[in-house]
Amino acid sequence: MKFFIVGLGSMGKRRIRNLHANGEKDIVGFDIRADRNAEAKEKYGIRTLARLADISPKEFEALIISTSPDAHGDYIRYALKHKKHFFVEHPTSDDGYKEIFRNKDTTVKAPSCTFLFNPAVKMMKKVLHAGAIGKVLAFQYHMGQYLPDWHPFEDYRMVYFSKKKTGACREMFCFELIWLNALFGSRVKKATGSITKLSDLDMDAEDTVTAFVKYENGVRGTLLIDVIARKPFRTLRVLGSEGVLEWERFDYAIKIFTAKDKKTRTLAVPKGNPEKGYVNEEEMYIEEMKAFLRAVKGKGKYPHSFKENLTNVQAMQSLEKDA
Repeated sequence: MKFFIVGLGSMGKRRIRNLHANGEKDIVGFDIRADRNAEAKEKYGIRTLARLADISPKEFEALIISTSPDAHGDYIRYALKHKKHFFVEHPTSDDGYKEIFRNKDTTVKAPSCTFLFNPAVKMMKKVLHAGAIGKVLAFQYHMGQYLPDWHPFEDYRMVYFSKKKTGACREMFCFELIWLNALFGSRVKKATGSITKLSDLDMDAEDTVTAFVKYENGVRGTLLIDVIARKPFRTLRVLGSEGVLEWERFDYAIKIFTAKDKKTRTLAVPKGNPEKGYVNEEEMYIEEMKAFLRAVKGKGKYPHSFKENLTNVQAMQSLEKDA
């Protein structure tokens, strides 16, 4: 297949690696920054373009949208106009969604859902759906990582996640809900709380989200999403009618306490291989791209949809109104 990647920053380069890992080599890339084009060409051997006009839609079959979130809508509309399969990174708005829902062609339209492929998430989903801690009642979740550590190779103040409309906390709140929804088998019905700036980081984006969420199936939860924690966290505690599940991502273990025997058993989570300078393992991104490729080739259904994504964006929007 022939692929066109728009946006050759951190995620765009990752998607090149993901396609290569899945045996796909026919890739053209485009970025408005000459340095990114030059790096992608030199490091990955792909053809790069300085202008969108330099490629014809006839030259590719699938579009990978890895730009900053504020440009997603424009490229979604571009893909729809030219009837191209497309994959897009996680959003901070619903720009382009109306057009997606009106579209009736059979092209694959895939929003990113990376953590559905995280081994710990897959293991926790299996445990919870099997009823290991009884009926899920409530949860507490914290995701935090100091923003300048996200991309240590560049000035965080120059990246989209430091800007108010495309801030990291807005992005990650929606991103985390994707896999939390999968764990609890439901979607957020209501979100209240606050989104604010507590630190002295030099940016206009908020750095902390605190939220109380109510799910359609009755599950209640609290979320703390921040970019001020000097140590990275992804910590989850789930309360069930018959036990408790606990997970700290960087301990690579899931602990399950059962009330019946008052015992805790520990499940070891496989360690992956992060790219140098990152904390996230590459394997789940490779699996995510594989799922997109399978859908495009008619070999399987992509596991996430824009309809599902919209409920997460709307939860973020209602949280902002409440704040």
